[in-house]
Amino acid sequence: MAVTVGVDIGTQGSKVGIYTLDGILVGQAYAEHELSYPGPGRVEMDAEQITEAAVRAVASAVGRARDAGIAPGDIEGISFSGILCGQVYVDEHLDPVRPIIPFLDVRSADLAAAAARELDPIWIEESGTSTLDAYAAPFPLQWVRDNEPEVYRRIAAVLSLGPFVAARFAGFGARDAYVDPTHLSGWVVGWDARSKGFSERQFELFGLDPAHATRVVPSSEVVGEVTSEFAERTGIPAGTPIVAGAGDVMQSNLSSGLLRAGQAADVAGTASILTLGVDGIVPSVSRIPGMLYSLGTIEGQSFYWGYVRAGGLSLRWFRDRVSGSAPDDAAYAELDRRAQGVPAGSNGALFMPYLSGGNPDNPDASGTWLGLDAGADQAVLWRSILESIAYEYSDFLGEFAAAGLPVSEVLVTGGGARSAIWNQIKADVIGVPWRVPSRGDGAVLADAALASVGIGRAASLESQLGEWLAGGAGFAPDPAAHERYRRLGAIREELLGGALRDVFAAARRLREN
Repeated sequence: MAVTVGVDIGTQGSKVGIYTLDGILVGQAYAEHELSYPGPGRVEMDAEQITEAAVRAVASAVGRARDAGIAPGDIEGISFSGILCGQVYVDEHLDPVRPIIPFLDVRSADLAAAAARELDPIWIEESGTSTLDAYAAPFPLQWVRDNEPEVYRRIAAVLSLGPFVAARFAGFGARDAYVDPTHLSGWVVGWDARSKGFSERQFELFGLDPAHATRVVPSSEVVGEVTSEFAERTGIPAGTPIVAGAGDVMQSNLSSGLLRAGQAADVAGTASILTLGVDGIVPSVSRIPGMLYSLGTIEGQSFYWGYVRAGGLSLRWFRDRVSGSAPDDAAYAELDRRAQGVPAGSNGALFMPYLSGGNPDNPDASGTWLGLDAGADQAVLWRSILESIAYEYSDFLGEFAAAGLPVSEVLVTGGGARSAIWNQIKADVIGVPWRVPSRGDGAVLADAALASVGIGRAASLESQLGEWLAGGAGFAPDPAAHERYRRLGAIREELLGGALRDVFAAARRLREN
C-alpha cells in the first residue's frame, strides 16, 4: 500500500504523519524542540537538536506505520514544511555556524526600525508588506554581520528551517541548498513577488551578501533522495524522493481547507496567525502595520496574514512556567475545563499577549495582566489568555473589512484547533463563525499531499485536500457574549492606544537596567 510522509518542523516540535494515497493516517509521531533564552528579548534554537528531533519523530512514525501493516518499501515520498522566520546559517558543508534566531527573538528590532526610517521602502511594492520588524530575515542576518563578524564570514548559505532539514536528509552541501517560493516569501522582505526570487535591490539596500541566497525551486519539485545514513536512522528506504515542501503557515492553511481567495484561516500554533486568501498584492492592505504578504503552496495562491508573535507560546508559557502543570497536552485540556466556569470577560482580567514583544504600532509592549483581584485563579488567568488572542484577531479582521475584504467564516488548524472553548471564544469576540475541518492533522496532512503531487501520484493539492477536508464542526457566535466582548474590546483599545503606551515604554527600561 503506497504511502507518503509529511514532516512539519515547527517552533515547539517536529510532527510527522504518514498517509495512504486516499488520506488515511497510518503513522504519526512528535518530538519537542528546545528553546533557549540567552538574555532579555533573546530566543535561540539549535538546528542540530531540531534535526535530531525530526529524525526521532520520523523513525517513531515509521515504526507505528509498520505496526499498522505498512512496509518501509511502501513509502514513496517525503516532504517537509517549516517555520518561516528563523533561518539557519550554514557553512559550505551545511553545518550551522550559530544557533537559529527565531521569530520570537527581538534583538534586531533597532535594525528593522532604522531601515524603516532611513531606506527607500521598495519592499512595499516588491514584497507586498510595509512592515519591518525584528523577525524579518534580513535583520537577524544584519545583527550577526554587525555583532559576530567572524561568524558572518563563515556563512556560505542562509536556509529556511524546513529546507535545511530536508537538505540534511538528502546529504546536500551549501551549493545544493534550495528554497521554495513559500519559504522565500517567509523572509517577509528581501524577496520579489513578481519574479518569485530574491531581490537583488533589497539585498543591496540592506547591505547583505547575495551569495548567501539559495536556488529557488517549485514546492512540488523533487529535490533529492533520502541518503543511506538517514534511511538507517529513520526506516525510510534509501533513495526515497524528497519533495521540496512549503512553509508551515502555508501548509497549515491548506490543511484547514483554505484553498481559494476569500477564505480565512486561524493557524493556532506557537505564533497565532490569521490569514486571508487573496488574488495578489492589495496595496491598501500592504500598508497596514503588521500585515504580511506571502505566496501560497498552490500555484497562483497568495494571502495576507496578521500574527500574534507569542500567541500559542503564551499558553505553553503558562502551562510550563506558571501553572506547574505537567508538560503535556492533557494539561491544556484540564485548564480549558476549568476555564469553562469563568464568564466572558474573565471577571475583568485582561491579558496582553506580548511575551515576545509588541506589534509594529506598539513596539515596547510586553506581557501584562490588568484588572486582577484576589479572586483571580488559574481558570481566570487561563481564560484571559485565550481571550487576548481573540481580541488580536478581531483587530486583524477589522482591518481586512475596512480594506473591502470582509470575512464570513474562519477555518482553524494547528494545535489550538483542539480547544473547543478557545474556538468558541474567538467566534464570540469577533462575531463570525469558527469552523474546525473534519480533520485536525495540521501541516503534515498537506505535506504528505504535496509529496504525492511531487512524485506524480496525485493530480493536484486542491482535489486531494478538498476531498479529505469536507465537513467539520462549527462554532457560532453567542450574541450576548459578543456584545459583552464588544464593550470590553473598546476599553482594551482605549488602554492600548493611550496610557499603556507610556507604561510599556517605562517597563522596557526596567528590562534594560
